[in-house]
Amino acid sequence: MTELYKQAQSRIPATISLPSRWLKSYENFVANNASSVTQMESALRSLTYIIPGRFRESELASETLHTSTLLLSLYHTSLLRRHFPSPSPPSPQTRYTAFYTARSRLYSHSAVLLQTIQYTELLCEMFFKRRGGDKARWRLVVVLEVIKAVCRTIMFWVTGRRMVIEGVGAERPNIPESSSTTSVEEMIEGEDVVSAGGHDEERRAHEERSKAWVMPRTGMTLPVLPATSPASITSFLSSRVISAEDIKAAHHLVRKISSLQGQVAEMMWILRPVVYALAMQKLQGGRNRRDWRPWLLGLGMEVAARELGKKEVRERRVGGWRGMTGVEREEMKRRGWGLAWWGMRGAFYENITRSWIQGFAGKLKGKPLLDIVDGILEDYDYLWDEYYFSTSTM
Repeated sequence: MTELYKQAQSRIPATISLPSRWLKSYENFVANNASSVTQMESALRSLTYIIPGRFRESELASETLHTSTLLLSLYHTSLLRRHFPSPSPPSPQTRYTAFYTARSRLYSHSAVLLQTIQYTELLCEMFFKRRGGDKARWRLVVVLEVIKAVCRTIMFWVTGRRMVIEGVGAERPNIPESSSTTSVEEMIEGEDVVSAGGHDEERRAHEERSKAWVMPRTGMTLPVLPATSPASITSFLSSRVISAEDIKAAHHLVRKISSLQGQVAEMMWILRPVVYALAMQKLQGGRNRRDWRPWLLGLGMEVAARELGKKEVRERRVGGWRGMTGVEREEMKRRGWGLAWWGMRGAFYENITRSWIQGFAGKLKGKPLLDIVDGILEDYDYLWDEYYFSTSTM
């Protein structure tokens, strides 16, 4: 009996270490097969968009697959960034978000929580509607919108009252095919691993150097320009130009909002989904979907926030709109496109858009191949009609 006890006790450490060993093996597998994993993620995401009958009989199952793919992709991106630092410089937006993610744990936790909620909110809404009906669903919607607003407010104040730029600084690196077959341990230990195509790459590099033009006085070489089209030459030269944003400090890529008007505009943009969700819960409650008041209130807040922000830029920023950085322009463009989604929400969808979609889908019925499109549109019509987060960009 004592011997059995000692044997069991000796096996406990090995058993406890199994999960960490399995996780390490999985990380090695993802790192060694990065290209295949990326292709698999893309295929799964595409599949969940076009599964026939996705949103009627099996909405929870298909949305669970879609959400799991998004979360797994986020984990894979963070893993690959640790093992394969990208040789090319990151985008300005990635530099900005990565700077504050590394600088402030509060910002990092808020950004990760915000992104996780955005990935899982539709699945949670489906689950709560199935378990507790519309009343439980609208309570969940309001709670999630409040949590997201708190996260954005924290990000707004931690950055020194700068425009909220969402993201966690996770940009998946471009991994060459030869790197996918190199083991992570060998890369960490710094071992010199030469791929099968290494000699070919060296030969091509030697040929390119031999074609380069050598300056007669200095002996320096100029690279060969692509000879396909003027556009490729322009892109070739542009890739070698350093812009002002490339050398600008990360926290200067988005300016501080110093005026009260600008801060009010940003807080209105942050709080608009909370107000809209509360209005939908109180005035409609899932019963009177054709009521225009919640839709007008939500759209009015977003338009007012956008106009106040534009006015603040014109009056306070040197150069106005032309003086904005690339990160700010991209964010404003993204918010502008978000306005188009109001055509798929609330009373506008129930009174106007839905009839257009149903009329278009009806014309495709009974026609070869086009009938598939009709089935997909009907499934999405069910999704847009039944779930709040299906058209949420906020």
